Amino acid sequence: MSGDRPPGGLPQEAFLRALEAAGEGIVVADGELPDHPVVWVNAAFERISGFTRTDLEGSNLRVLQGGDRDQPALLELRAALGAGQGCSVLLRNYRPDGAMYWNQLRVEPWRDQAGHLWWLGFSRDVSTQREMEIMLGRRDDDGDAVDRRPPETEAVDRVTGLQSERSFELALELTWFSCARDRRSLALFLFAPDYFDTYLETFGRIAGDSCLRIVARSVAAAFRRASDISARLGDAEFAALGTDMERELLEAHARRVCDRVRALAIRNPHAPLTRTLTFSAVVLLVQPGRAPDWRGMLAAARAALAEAQLAGTERLVIREFDTPRD
Repeated sequence: MSGDRPPGGLPQEAFLRALEAAGEGIVVADGELPDHPVVWVNAAFERISGFTRTDLEGSNLRVLQGGDRDQPALLELRAALGAGQGCSVLLRNYRPDGAMYWNQLRVEPWRDQAGHLWWLGFSRDVSTQREMEIMLGRRDDDGDAVDRRPPETEAVDRVTGLQSERSFELALELTWFSCARDRRSLALFLFAPDYFDTYLETFGRIAGDSCLRIVARSVAAAFRRASDISARLGDAEFAALGTDMERELLEAHARRVCDRVRALAIRNPHAPLTRTLTFSAVVLLVQPGRAPDWRGMLAAARAALAEAQLAGTERLVIREFDTPRD
């Protein structure tokens, strides 16, 4: 091999040494064998992925996705491989310890002189860049660039002064990513007044908005840490995020908010089970590195809250959220 010289006259070892020393992660997979097993990775790819070349060689790169295999970018990648074409995709990948990172992966086909197909992959950890893009709302949830920065007034709900729903979703995705990266727990709190539709029928929209402003203060007052976030969702739902909160404190924290609302003694005279406005709550606790679906958690919390309110007033549900992996 030392005697092999490409047309430029540079020894082949020099090319291998350059690839090994590159700052960008480089991987080579066999395009002729079933499942495209990895045959070589450089040191940067080991560093970025957290897997050693011994772990990766002979395996398919899907190991980097863990159980998070419903990503739209994976469909694009599979289609490109099937067509024998190169592509560039942004993927959620997971290191062996479960920490998530964003992998900007570019793959290109290459055939050697014998006609054998190889796939060349070039990988970059763009987690910091992605975190900033989420914060600024400049990309959609599949990583495609868009210009959807809302006016400043849309970041805040005009009735309650809390974050708007769109602003909260961006904050939730950003917090989810940060907690997955740093292996911290995340708690999603969801509150809603019981029989608020009855309150609106009795007093009207103007009084209803005034009521929402008052109870919003009770939510905001309970989440004052710099890392806490509180928002209004929809018409009469309130959400909050907490990180690194001990599980045994979640119930007391949620109950405190509900007690504050009850103490306001806001009349709801035609409600079936109570004559004052009360709050129900759902709290979901998650380790984001184990459950990659922040939208699923929000949907599950809203469904659980609706179900709880059908069962009565001042309901409190606390449970862990997890997305099963294959």
